[in-house]
Amino acid sequence: MPGDSGWSSLDEIDQKIIAILNKNARTPSKDIAFDLRNAGVDVSDRTIRKRIERLEKSGIIKGYTAVLSGISITDEFEALFLKLKITRSINSQVESIKDFVKTFPNYLFIATLDGDWNMLVVVRLDSDEKNPTSKIIEKFSDQISDYRINSLRVKDINLLNMSLLLLI
Repeated sequence: MPGDSGWSSLDEIDQKIIAILNKNARTPSKDIAFDLRNAGVDVSDRTIRKRIERLEKSGIIKGYTAVLSGISITDEFEALFLKLKITRSINSQVESIKDFVKTFPNYLFIATLDGDWNMLVVVRLDSDEKNPTSKIIEKFSDQISDYRINSLRVKDINLLNMSLLLLI
């Protein structure tokens, strides 16, 4: 996880480089430099390569992954809100649910909540599986006092903003 110094050192050029790489991680540095020059930023291919190398070394860029076509990935998710029964061991209940959810290959995140609901679990829907969150409800039914399941579509995620979740 990058330290504060890594993320706080991102200038506008670094952000533009990351935005271009987010769209296509295989974009050559000469193409990135060309795009930035067209946007009014005077940079060379060598400068772009050095900046990418610095972003990798600092941990801002942790790697490059393949994003599969729409055939095998979806923008549809399920959000499960959980209200747990009040007990002295509510923290251990939360940890048990977190540990169980983390075994799902398609979970996006788990959050503890203040207010009416204790937890939020978001899971990507795979084409061959309906209601993946029902497994959570079944396994922990004796600890859950109420739940709500909502469908949601995730679009236009700003990965730079999502990285702020890692700093918590």
